[in-house]
Amino acid sequence: MDALRLFWIILTGAIPGFLATWLGIGGCFLRIPMMMALLGLPIKTAYAVNMAVISLTTIPGVIAHYRSRHVYSRGVLIASIAAAIGVFLGTQLAIWTPSSMLKKIFGIACIGVGIYMLYGAAKGRGKIPPRVTIDEVKRLEAGSRLFALMFFAGIATGLCGFGGGIYYMPILNALGYPMHIAVGTSSTEMIFVAGVGAANLTIHGYMDVVSFIGIGAVTLLFSWIGAKAAKTTKAWILKMAFGVLIGIVGGLVALGFI
Repeated sequence: MDALRLFWIILTGAIPGFLATWLGIGGCFLRIPMMMALLGLPIKTAYAVNMAVISLTTIPGVIAHYRSRHVYSRGVLIASIAAAIGVFLGTQLAIWTPSSMLKKIFGIACIGVGIYMLYGAAKGRGKIPPRVTIDEVKRLEAGSRLFALMFFAGIATGLCGFGGGIYYMPILNALGYPMHIAVGTSSTEMIFVAGVGAANLTIHGYMDVVSFIGIGAVTLLFSWIGAKAAKTTKAWILKMAFGVLIGIVGGLVALGFI
């Protein structure tokens, strides 16, 4: 491996990894275009690497959420099964879809996510949601509604190559999950669901093992650094800026510039 490619791998792991935990956003919206632009990976390979990285790097955060009693086990079970089935179908659709069309789908999804992030950042400006643990709630939705919504979210996740949190979180919130429990449950779900998506793409030959190992290791380190920085930073303005960035990058991918 030449020095320049190693530098690009480090950069691709560091920036999205840091921003993901610092700003509380999904780094995949930046990681996938960076892999395509800097490492020259085809979009389907970028999907596979991204999902594998998410499945790996989410684990430390989930351990912390579990210890903090933010993971609703019944919800995780139902949501993970439904989303995993959906993600398998979604990645299968991605495999069959021409790369040019896949870039347009990814780009449009990024623009939508950017708008959603801008709205969420403006709405949540200065607000700190109360911490609620699973010991304080009697029962949360873990039935057919959760299954159906997560199934469709899984399809969208697989087709767009995302980690899925941008879809899972609104669903859990809409079903009455308190914010901290929604975050913990969604994060736990992503380990299994992203793993299924990565496995399906890998089986079909869409995996760059060297990029996965390098980006995954760097992401783990910078996610930890980002989490430390998040404790002392008010980041709603940066979230809005990142929402704009995601929209711009998505537009560039959709138009074929990346």
